Amino acid sequence: MLAFAAGACRIPNPDHCVHRDIHSDAWCAENSPARPYCSPCVAEGHGCVEDPPDPDACPAYEPDTTGASTGGSSTGGGTG
Repeated sequence: MLAFAAGACRIPNPDHCVHRDIHSDAWCAENSPARPYCSPCVAEGHGCVEDPPDPDACPAYEPDTTGASTGGSSTGGGTG
């Protein structure tokens, strides 16, 4: 039953953090500093929560640490 509930975790609210930005944790951190993580399994508070969602309870959560917001290492020439 838990696997079914976790797998079917979808929030239809268009104001939910998962619908606001590609980097939804960053969106929560900017718009709700006390709750800097975006949980796709929580509806209240636009989905923003205090602590990172537990992967066992909310396997749909993906932290947006894959792209640091300082810099950008994809653009640049081979000068050196």
